[in-house]
Amino acid sequence: MSSSPLPTTPCRGVDTMLDAMDEPTPVAPSRKRPHTALDTGSDGDDDDKQLPANDPPAVQGAKMILCLHALHNRLDAFEAGKPPFAVSDDTETNIYFYAAAILLSTYKGSVAKNILLDIIKINRFDLPSNIECNPADYAKLVAVVQDALTQLRSKIKKALTASFKVNKKPAASACEHQNIFYLTTHLVQGTKCAVTPKLCARVALMRQVYIEDSGPKFWDSLDADLRKIRNRAGRNVCKLNKAFEMVLSTDRTTHGVDNCSIPTQAVDKLQREVDDTISASAADKATSVPAATAEEPEVEAEP
Repeated sequence: MSSSPLPTTPCRGVDTMLDAMDEPTPVAPSRKRPHTALDTGSDGDDDDKQLPANDPPAVQGAKMILCLHALHNRLDAFEAGKPPFAVSDDTETNIYFYAAAILLSTYKGSVAKNILLDIIKINRFDLPSNIECNPADYAKLVAVVQDALTQLRSKIKKALTASFKVNKKPAASACEHQNIFYLTTHLVQGTKCAVTPKLCARVALMRQVYIEDSGPKFWDSLDADLRKIRNRAGRNVCKLNKAFEMVLSTDRTTHGVDNCSIPTQAVDKLQREVDDTISASAADKATSVPAATAEEPEVEAEP
């Protein structure tokens, strides 16, 4: 039984293969799509109509400008149809939480406002991305910030006043005063702040200054004492902590009955965020401005 012969491959050698590598690669002829395939919606009578790509450069540029103007007009119409900007309830709530943390860091005046605005610029919340470029809308945001700080300043002073009273009457002795734990607990109600030894020490400093100056210059006096403490401590955190530990210890032995344990394991993330922002840059920039221009007149909410 004979088998069919296998096809033979001509042996051209490696040189032929190498020569083939130098031969130009054939290019397939371009296959232009007919105009009717691109413009199926046009009639046969429009076959002679040129495509935009075939327009002269000047015509193409003019058409592009017209398209951009049409898009701009649509955007203007969309913006005109939007309702006037207003700070949302959720953002107002967030502003209040941060304002409380800033004031309980014993910052006041334009310093507190600038710190709060810096935090808002970082977190944004649901604010428009370009609100800083719109003076009218940004003024509404600043007004909400100032109102939150005003309401909280009033709340803090009222709480300090009440801490020396029993049943709305002056306490007969310091032992009947509200102790620092209950005073701080009252101040953080309705906020995101947590009662910590550090926060109690700040409130203790507020009460110490309030005893000496409970009038309209209370916040100025508090700010002056705080500046003295920080200037004396410099960058030494240990010295700063010792100063606040001393004022807290004095308050606990002077006012009320020290029968409460201040939690030491509480983690106040919001307060930490505020403190980090303050230490980063905002407070330094604000306090570097002369006092005559850095501070704004304080207006406290009416009782």
